[in-house]
Amino acid sequence: MTVFIQNDAIGAGAGTIQPDLAAVHLLVIANLDTGFGLGATTGNLQEVIYTRTDPGIPPTRLDTLVNTDFGINPAGVDIIVLAVGGNFTLNDGTLITNRGGTALSPAGSGMPGSTLNGTTSCLVIYDTSDNNGNGYCLAREGTGGTLDLRLPVSVMTYHELSHALRIVTDSLLELTATCDPASPEENTAITDENDMRTQLATLLGDPVVLRDPNIHCGTSCGGGGGGSCCIVASVTSGSPLSAEVAALRSLRDGFLRRSESGFAFFEALHHAYYAFSPQVVTSMAADLQLRAVTLDGFVRPLIRMLQLTHDYAVDGVDPVELGRRYLDGLGTAEQIQATQAVGERVEKIVRGGDPAELSPTEQRVASLLVGHALPDPHIRWALIEPVRSYHRLLPDALAGEQSPQLGRRLTTMIVDWAGRLPVDPCWGSMDLPTARAELEMLTGTMLRDGGARRHFLHRLAAEYGSTTAVRTAVTECLEGAR
Repeated sequence: MTVFIQNDAIGAGAGTIQPDLAAVHLLVIANLDTGFGLGATTGNLQEVIYTRTDPGIPPTRLDTLVNTDFGINPAGVDIIVLAVGGNFTLNDGTLITNRGGTALSPAGSGMPGSTLNGTTSCLVIYDTSDNNGNGYCLAREGTGGTLDLRLPVSVMTYHELSHALRIVTDSLLELTATCDPASPEENTAITDENDMRTQLATLLGDPVVLRDPNIHCGTSCGGGGGGSCCIVASVTSGSPLSAEVAALRSLRDGFLRRSESGFAFFEALHHAYYAFSPQVVTSMAADLQLRAVTLDGFVRPLIRMLQLTHDYAVDGVDPVELGRRYLDGLGTAEQIQATQAVGERVEKIVRGGDPAELSPTEQRVASLLVGHALPDPHIRWALIEPVRSYHRLLPDALAGEQSPQLGRRLTTMIVDWAGRLPVDPCWGSMDLPTARAELEMLTGTMLRDGGARRHFLHRLAAEYGSTTAVRTAVTECLEGAR
């Protein structure tokens, strides 16, 4: 084996390292092939294993990289993959976000990038933050250079592995400083990159949109909305560009990040989510049935429930219309029954049910959820409870209950859920104007209902009422002074 994932920054620079995400992005390149896996960890390196069954171009390329002894490193460590955060700096002090990704030739080889490499392997470094959520926008084919084509992180990884293959085979093409026209080396890497874009689009049944191989220029997309916030959704739906992930991303940026408390909540959720989600993804790679269960029983119900919550809390949709929208998203009676069945399966996994009722991979996921997900209040509130609420209404919908009744029950669920919004430590450091603004935002959206508002305010006061700003803002809110 010749490809390894590194779990620290030694030889590469300094900053956040995310080895679990490297495994996920390589898995996406393998097209979720069940032959992909990870071997033993020795020191700071974990071996990548791949017994290919998928005939596609990206899986075949990954097979070549993983299972060829290129003779670059005496220990057989020919290629090292390093997944980093947006704060990572290379050995010359350059931020990774200035490049997106890079493939560095082994130290002492005299080849491009070798002076930045502190290892004797080919070192692939790439940004998992998607330019800190702003995205990298590139030239879309057929537009004459319009920079509006986003770069998914797995596609970036594949692009850099294209360079890595030519580094380890001593076949690098000419590199130039210009981006338009692209150098021969970058032209070839972009052409390879388009194979990965095609694989993702084909998986989804979406139109294939390619990058212009003749233009290597790029820019920040701006406006947020990128990042690697939803890797379970990305893998179950087949692509980080899927409608499911776009919906989650929209809800994240349009709702959770609208305020200081919302941003703090999302950061805590993000940290807890990534403590277990990469392991869930690798389990799904080995069990396509689990992937289908996760998509139909968890990801899609979560998105629909969060959208309904947004409709009520932000858009002010009344209960009757809310019930109609819930019903419209269910499909036929047969589809409702199928969703109900898969929802029951998800509930068994979430509860860590009887091992005799779960497959080995489902048991591993159940163990992760019970050990890491459910104990965290952010995961429970934002990801688990909405799914359970969505499934709880399915029997009534199947029995023919109409939208007014379903809408009232749904509204009650949302109101009860909103009042249990986790209270994060950021409240304790707020000044009075900030605390007032935060409560104004919340009472105008999620906490519009008086019962939910009072429940949250009493919880907030119990947790951080010792600070003058919170105590005063809560009192004013309860008295209706603001």
